[in-house]
Amino acid sequence: MNLKIFLILIFFFIIKNNQLLAIEEIKIILKVENEIITNVDLLNEKNYLIALNNEMLNLPKKKSLLLAKNSIVKEKIKKNEINKYFNKEYKHEISEKRLKDLSNKIGLNSAEELKEYFLKFNLNLSFIEEKIKTEDMWNRLIYNKYKNQINIDVNELKNRLKLEIKNNKNIVTKYNISEIQFNLNMEESLEQKYNQIINSINNDGFKIASNLYSISETSKFGGKIGWINKTSMSKSILDELEKLNIGEITKPIKIRNLFLILKIEDKKESKIKIDFDKELKKLINLESNKQFNQFSLIYLNKIKQNIFISDQ
Repeated sequence: MNLKIFLILIFFFIIKNNQLLAIEEIKIILKVENEIITNVDLLNEKNYLIALNNEMLNLPKKKSLLLAKNSIVKEKIKKNEINKYFNKEYKHEISEKRLKDLSNKIGLNSAEELKEYFLKFNLNLSFIEEKIKTEDMWNRLIYNKYKNQINIDVNELKNRLKLEIKNNKNIVTKYNISEIQFNLNMEESLEQKYNQIINSINNDGFKIASNLYSISETSKFGGKIGWINKTSMSKSILDELEKLNIGEITKPIKIRNLFLILKIEDKKESKIKIDFDKELKKLINLESNKQFNQFSLIYLNKIKQNIFISDQ
């Protein structure tokens, strides 16, 4: 999107939201257990999601509010579960690195730029820090629950890495990728769901389709994963990526009980001496994170079934 047009859109977007807040009374629109969600909460969540993925500005109001509603309900469910395992007085400091990581995902360079950026959406830094805290505490909860169930075949990873290094002779290929991670409901077929997602990609673009359909945390950023070394990828994923050119997307890739659609945003090669131990550590971390993310989704869906959610 042209920068000048984007800034104009943001300007009118903020003015419109301020006018709505001025004329509307605060109303309770949802309850998640004993936690209430107001129209102001919903508007803040919508602003937050648009800040993370500006293409949401092009969505119809009904769709963007539905995304905000789903997002804030998921967060309330996580907070409810976090409070069962951690004392409410537990202090969790937000590191500069976490703020810098979020800055980089949005395309900014510092925590100060991040603060100024979110102020354009009527969101202060404490609001963002609370989001990061919830994410960190949830990840810690999942780690504590499932750390003994992580199963990694280190020898298989070593052999795969050795083969990649041998075949590529220290030429490292990196892919800049985005994802849509999804599962199937009882009444859905893979073909039906895939066609829905493809239609959304064709009509609204990959980022919006990720917002609408992906169950991964990356959906907030339009599915953005970023640059990943070829040596850090599983064979099933790499086999699909190597069939594609920049800008193309994969067919659904089955990863345990989930499906994955990937888009190649960019690709580059460089010749460097590969540090085997360093690359192996990356592979192990990547596989561990993948398994933790799957446990996270499974656990979230499990507790969601026992949570009382009511529209007001």
